[in-house]
Amino acid sequence: METRKIVSGKLGEITFTENDIITLSSPMLGFPDLNDFILISNEKSYPFLWFQSVQDKDICFILVEPELFVQEYSPKMNKRELKILGAEDESKLKLFCIVVVPDQPKNATMNLRAPMVMNTEKKLAKQVILEEDKWQIKTPLFNK
Repeated sequence: METRKIVSGKLGEITFTENDIITLSSPMLGFPDLNDFILISNEKSYPFLWFQSVQDKDICFILVEPELFVQEYSPKMNKRELKILGAEDESKLKLFCIVVVPDQPKNATMNLRAPMVMNTEKKLAKQVILEEDKWQIKTPLFNK
């Protein structure tokens, strides 16, 4: 398999293959032309992951696995979302939340209302806006 390289504005040089690419089934709000991303994790940044655009080297999101911070987080996906992501049930899906880090990192928030839902087997993802209004867009990442 042919390797490709991009020089990320945040992460420097990244080498990847076509098998590493996760395709969004529909673009994220505000990023209509970006569909291909790679998910990067390393021991230094754990529990934070990087969701780097393959098409725009300057677009990279910070993700976390929400259950590490909010144990009761278990939103339900509707059948339409399951179908779009090529999953028969939720057991095939992995949830991630986008993190926003302001000038004061201790005030970082995660978006529980619109998680990034991935079918890691099929390399498909979609940001899903949940119908349940109990989940907030700006949930504090760290307890005060």
